[in-house]
Amino acid sequence: MRKTQLPSPASNVTIKDVAEHLGISHSTVSRALADHPYTNAQTKQRVRQAVDKLGYVPHAAARGLRQDKGTMVGLILPELQNEMAVVMAQTVAANCLKAGLQLVLAVTGDDPNIEYQHVKALREARARGIIITASPGMLDKTVELLRSIPTTQFSRRHALLNAPSVSIDGEQGVFGATQHLLQLGHTRIAYVGMDVDKSTGAERLAGFVKAHKQFGSRLDPTLQRLGPAMADFGRAAVSDLLHMGKPPSALVMGAGSMTMGALMSLRQAGLETPGDISLVGFGDPSWYALWSPGITAIGLPMFEMAEATTGLLMRQMTPGAQGESKSMTHIKIESRFLVRGTTAPVQKRSARRRA
Repeated sequence: MRKTQLPSPASNVTIKDVAEHLGISHSTVSRALADHPYTNAQTKQRVRQAVDKLGYVPHAAARGLRQDKGTMVGLILPELQNEMAVVMAQTVAANCLKAGLQLVLAVTGDDPNIEYQHVKALREARARGIIITASPGMLDKTVELLRSIPTTQFSRRHALLNAPSVSIDGEQGVFGATQHLLQLGHTRIAYVGMDVDKSTGAERLAGFVKAHKQFGSRLDPTLQRLGPAMADFGRAAVSDLLHMGKPPSALVMGAGSMTMGALMSLRQAGLETPGDISLVGFGDPSWYALWSPGITAIGLPMFEMAEATTGLLMRQMTPGAQGESKSMTHIKIESRFLVRGTTAPVQKRSARRRA
């Protein structure tokens, strides 16, 4: 049997090159690669050996069109500047690799139009499923595109998106943090968190309000600052609170990026925690424990959230699951409250802060 000369490594090896190398038809090679039951085991082995030798890589997009399904999974996030987003991307990528799928990562900046473009592109590429942290202003046409594809919501829940979701129990987390400060004797506790147009923002503020009600402590609305989950907003909000005629004795932060901003503001003001003011941060990146004296925080089980989200999507993508309702499941994972050195009883504040 005549064998053709091996293609140059620099060239793009095609399925026809493999067929010519083996002296068989390209349709036989195609069936062997698809593990067709009518192709004998010896032929399949020869084809696999030739593929390895020639360096042939199957065309994923063309294969997806033939099978009427793609190999991509989309992960659409508002930003990548926090540890939760990084853990999420790494976890989904690892699970996709195990399942023979490819992760496509997209960032929206919470812009509904950019979000629509990403979803549309994924649908056109025949993505198998999508994990999304929905923007508050998600467009109706985006909702329509997501209705006919396996979808799981991560971190937030959108009222119009009929899809399962995984989120942190933000209300429980902020409630526990506020209760901790109230038990330490603080009565002027400020809350700096996200806008309530996001489900996460609304839930966390609800935990702050609930703790005051249950403890019987007066809630001062002038001690609340809501805005985008950005360090700059956290810094400006805390600076504004510190310049009040009667500033707060403690801070509860409703987002990790805002915690960084709060620390910047406290440093600029020359204040220390907990001597001058107590602080509870949100999230628990590794540097929280290293920051002297260690940041008391609402810790997020990030890996558990990422695994649960990926699991919900993979179950929707399994054969036979397409007709099942995907709106029933909502997994809310409890946070962990970590007491470190940035909170203390109010009477132990320094004389400088009281002055």
